Amino acid sequence: MKVFKKIVVTLNLKICRFIYRAFLILRKNKKSILIYTDSRGTEIDSPFKQRNPFYSYLQSFNEYDVDYKFCPYKFTSILDFISYYENSNKKYDVIVLHCGIVDFAPRPVSSYNQMLSLKRDFLKSKGWEDYFENRNDFLNDYLGEKTLQFMSTGFIEKEILPILKEVDNLIYVGINPVLIDWDGDYWRKRPSSINQQLVQDKLVLQSLDNTIDLSGWNEDEIKKYTVDNVHYNKDGLNKIGRNVLSNI
Repeated sequence: MKVFKKIVVTLNLKICRFIYRAFLILRKNKKSILIYTDSRGTEIDSPFKQRNPFYSYLQSFNEYDVDYKFCPYKFTSILDFISYYENSNKKYDVIVLHCGIVDFAPRPVSSYNQMLSLKRDFLKSKGWEDYFENRNDFLNDYLGEKTLQFMSTGFIEKEILPILKEVDNLIYVGINPVLIDWDGDYWRKRPSSINQQLVQDKLVLQSLDNTIDLSGWNEDEIKKYTVDNVHYNKDGLNKIGRNVLSNI
């Protein structure tokens, strides 16, 4: 049954992407935009909606020829965006970067090591491995393990921000706070230090010229626009889409 469901979901996603690509043919003379997101880029309450362009904030960009990269990896990171950008020959009028929570959120050491193993080749190619070895800047314990943020503020300042500042027409979409006493649809508590991710987010927001700052969302807004403190519902995605559009 699980195999059949996976086949159906995959087929549905391919059909939706094919239809969307067909729509793009009609937009070839319009300005181009790249949207590169982690799992927050689309609705997640159904497998049929995840990574599906029709359940994202793409509807806000009807006047654009849009390329989208919705959570292409298990740990979709700013590192993946940099790799994609540096290896792409295509020029865009606007680039939307909706990543960072994977890099900034505290995670158990076992998850940190798993992510590190998947990013190691890219880090090695950049000469950045030393930033990630022998870390001792642990936060609280979570699920019986110490926690770490994948990217330290020092690494962001010295290596990431200089690259992002050179990306023409970049719009960075930030991170909203997490409510400690509300989990929404998430099935367990998040680390008590979860909002430490806002430190790195603030650093990026203050350093780039064109950003969407979500760090000021209050409790009502978080419950209205997210399903679990992190991922957005339809209203949340529409709101972010309008915010991005107003910044273009």
